[in-house]
Amino acid sequence: MLLAATVAAGCAGRGSDSGAAGQLLELVAVASTVSLAPNQQGSVAFRLKNNGVPLAGRTVSFAIVADDPAGTRGATLISPAAVTGPSGMASAQVRAGLATSFRVQAQLGALAAEVFVIVEEGTSGTVQVAPFFASPDAPARTTSVQILFYDASACAAIDADDPMAPGRRPEPLPTGASTVSFPFVSTATTSAVFVQALGLGPTVVATGCVDVPGSAVLPDATVEVAVPLIDAVPDPVGTFALTSTMTFAPALAAAAAVAAPWQSLSACPLDPAQLWLDCTVDALSAASADDPLDCVPSAAAGGEGPIGDAIQARRGAWLVDGTGAALGCRSARDGQGAESLDAAVQGLFGSPAPPAVVALPAIAKDAASILNTVRFTSMLSVTAASQPGSYFVTHTLQSALFGPGGAVAVPLEPLGLPVLQAVTTATMAGRSLAIARHGFTFRLGSSARAAFGPLALAPRGFPPDLDAFVPALFGTARAPDGATACDALDATVCPGAGQPAGCLLDACAAGMAALADRLSSAFAAADGTGLDLQLSGSAPLVAASGTLRTQRLGAGETQSSPGALWTATVDTAAAQASLIVPFDGIRN
Repeated sequence: MLLAATVAAGCAGRGSDSGAAGQLLELVAVASTVSLAPNQQGSVAFRLKNNGVPLAGRTVSFAIVADDPAGTRGATLISPAAVTGPSGMASAQVRAGLATSFRVQAQLGALAAEVFVIVEEGTSGTVQVAPFFASPDAPARTTSVQILFYDASACAAIDADDPMAPGRRPEPLPTGASTVSFPFVSTATTSAVFVQALGLGPTVVATGCVDVPGSAVLPDATVEVAVPLIDAVPDPVGTFALTSTMTFAPALAAAAAVAAPWQSLSACPLDPAQLWLDCTVDALSAASADDPLDCVPSAAAGGEGPIGDAIQARRGAWLVDGTGAALGCRSARDGQGAESLDAAVQGLFGSPAPPAVVALPAIAKDAASILNTVRFTSMLSVTAASQPGSYFVTHTLQSALFGPGGAVAVPLEPLGLPVLQAVTTATMAGRSLAIARHGFTFRLGSSARAAFGPLALAPRGFPPDLDAFVPALFGTARAPDGATACDALDATVCPGAGQPAGCLLDACAAGMAALADRLSSAFAAADGTGLDLQLSGSAPLVAASGTLRTQRLGAGETQSSPGALWTATVDTAAAQASLIVPFDGIRN
């Protein structure tokens, strides 16, 4: 049996190397598999060729590699190397130990080849594997069929999603052939045949596994084993890191409410001075239901007290459009043609305007666009349910990302949102995972507020904390005597309105606080109540190359499948938006 094996043609463990100029060296096993009885001595042979011609006089080294976790179980090499003879052949002498299997590797420089050695008691036979497709369209999607033969094993021990390497070299089904033969299969133990049909990628098109009891193997004869190949579906079980992208087109109704206070900082030619004065004058009287502290002074005479009336008399005249309608912006001249207090306060910022004032239109633009595209990251964990094709899904929100390319990430847990994890179910629909509806307390406005400082303020020299923005902005105002912020405003406006020094210090501080609150609280328009983000979705499963273990959810790197999509609803204080949200998932 051993002699027959060593002279049979084979190509297992083929290795080649260009070597020196003009050389194409090739090292191959004479037989891919040999069989020895326990404690028997035999040989495994390798042939060295150069451009197809046997090459003599080269030293080939040998090593034993154990497949059994217990090791080689006493198998040894008689000699660690051999020199190729006139036929290019070098043989390794092997003494077997107890029943097991192992590989003998041959190496010459970068060239390597190997022979699978089976040590078994009793008789053996040949198993001829004949795979066939259960689905009529599977052959058209198949580019190759790979057959893995496991000695002394069973299908139950093989992970069909990602099968381990067998001791024997995997054998491809030759083009045009319908069977592949495996010699030296024990009649005393059960073996397993696992077959994969592979498509482009490679992707696994279909798989099949059949146990071969030793009693079914005929000693010194051949038996045929048919292996049905069933269409393969990737296994979705695992944990995946998701990135989902929400693009609101048309814009959310809440976006205008978020942007409006920030746009008011530079809406008029004399802003931010006009707005600063409005907030200060509005704070001269106590807030009431009829006149809240909202940076809009009372229009009624005496509504903001005598100081308010005196200041308002020196404010800039209203600008009008071509029809005579007021524009809501004040001019540099008051009703008597004198320089208005708005113009005088604007002068405190200097000329040319400082970067803080120049940046206000860009900040307003960022406020208007911050909700256009919002990404969120999450973790999706899929576990098997009791019914085949059914799964439990645990979905946990992690962060919201704002700005171009998701430049600013806001961790959601520190915001104290009550429901960031949802548990739902999923089922297989073809090669996609259909995920049932589930919800979260996302609070889009709260996360946008946390992102706005790092995204729009800090890059323009302001503190990232929204509460510190207003003091920083008006801190750039400077009076001729060196006073800044409220001191500068008081030193300019009080004498200009015929009022004593200090007439505005308290109102200025209260007005700035009101403006800061107005800017910050604007984001609440984008917050919903309850479970304000609801998702259901479908995720095509993309397996790792050559396996059925899902590596990606979505189109994958080759765009070989449709993208993964959420059907989403987002509730805000203004309205509900429904949209389709693409997402991508990577196995964690």
